[in-house]
Amino acid sequence: MNRKLNRAPDAQLSPEGAQAFLLNLARARGLELEVFAQREQDTSVSALKGEVTKFQLSTQQGVALRVLRGGAWGESFTENLSEAALERALDRAAENAELTVPEAGAALVNWPEPPAMDLSGEGLSGVTVAQKVAAALDLDRAAAGADPRVISVPYGGYSDSVRDWQVANTSGLERSAQALYAMTAVYPLLSENGQSKMDGDWQFTREFTQLDPTRTALTAVERTAALLGAQPAPSGAFPVWITGRAMAELLGLFAPMFSGRMIEEGKSPLAGRVGDVIAAPGVTLMDDATLETGLMARPFDAEGCPSAPLTLVEDGQLQAVMHNQGTAARAGVSSTGHAKRYGLGSPVGVGHSNLYLVPHATGADVPTASFSGIQLLGVSGGHAGANAVTGDFSLEASGFLVQEGERQHALDVFTVAGNFLDLLRDVQWVGADLHWTYMGTGAPDVLVGSLSIAGQ
Repeated sequence: MNRKLNRAPDAQLSPEGAQAFLLNLARARGLELEVFAQREQDTSVSALKGEVTKFQLSTQQGVALRVLRGGAWGESFTENLSEAALERALDRAAENAELTVPEAGAALVNWPEPPAMDLSGEGLSGVTVAQKVAAALDLDRAAAGADPRVISVPYGGYSDSVRDWQVANTSGLERSAQALYAMTAVYPLLSENGQSKMDGDWQFTREFTQLDPTRTALTAVERTAALLGAQPAPSGAFPVWITGRAMAELLGLFAPMFSGRMIEEGKSPLAGRVGDVIAAPGVTLMDDATLETGLMARPFDAEGCPSAPLTLVEDGQLQAVMHNQGTAARAGVSSTGHAKRYGLGSPVGVGHSNLYLVPHATGADVPTASFSGIQLLGVSGGHAGANAVTGDFSLEASGFLVQEGERQHALDVFTVAGNFLDLLRDVQWVGADLHWTYMGTGAPDVLVGSLSIAGQ
């Protein structure tokens, strides 16, 4: 008996089943099709003053389709995985391909096998809801009790995610992967002498047992306490000690300039500059999706292209930029495995994975001991104050005045301005320890000769 007749018309397929259904239907219709399918299960727990204020479990799943017809891509997506909804999604993608301008280099590829990666391990196996709640409560309790100047812990909690995804196409490609993580983050508010400050810390791991909420909370309180007693920042051009945290934030803001898509659209200052020296000696930038401890680790990209470490800048020289299949074909090179989707409804673009400034210095080579100038702790306002097309930035910042390697006092919020490529060319020292951001960018401390500082 026909199995399809026994299935309710609105019965939901699994993402894997939806993908197989669509590929079979596309082949029957003579269509070239790529299907990206995913399912994500998330947990989020927040606590305040010893009480759980939020507990949320959520599951999202869906498929994104790309039909290739006459060199043009037609795209659609659906979170309804019934056969009827999937057929409508395929119809829309095919129709959209008829309305889209052909794109040079567009192709479906049956890529080689990706590297073997373990992004799950024992991560959340056997972890109970009670343990997750306890992590959030421990975080809140440790932060609230760490310092009498803590007046509130308004932001913080525990979260985790298990994500399964698959990419397949009618050219024979078929692959799947799973990644999970557990995370804690906390941002306490401290007050003293009429001045209030807030900073924080976070921990990311793929093994729940490696979480240390108490340590994360204590670090967050220590960082915030250091900002109390802030005084107005001076104005002018100063040597700047950029902490790894701040440098990683800047790298995240300007990562798009290393995108082959941005370059071909004329939105990057790096167009035509592969082979040029764009940074100081000792500056090496890597993007490595195979770094299993990295937040953005993955064995293959959104088109199924295998992941591999990519050197973007080596000892100051631009060696490569990031490409997906299409941008690579138009540039006359091979894909670097950087096709990225920013959601099921977004088109395939180009994006970084674990992007970082490679550490260099050892403990015996620390010029920060004699540094005098501004120590940059963090930046904000990148949505309006950072221009990846030109490299210019003018950002709100936090930091310290430093004399002979010693912090003198924290600074009230100030503005730091410059150009990212000028900054890279002005790097005089690169530290040894990587610090990572939520954006999947990492960096050690660096010293630069001069940036513009404006007190407020």
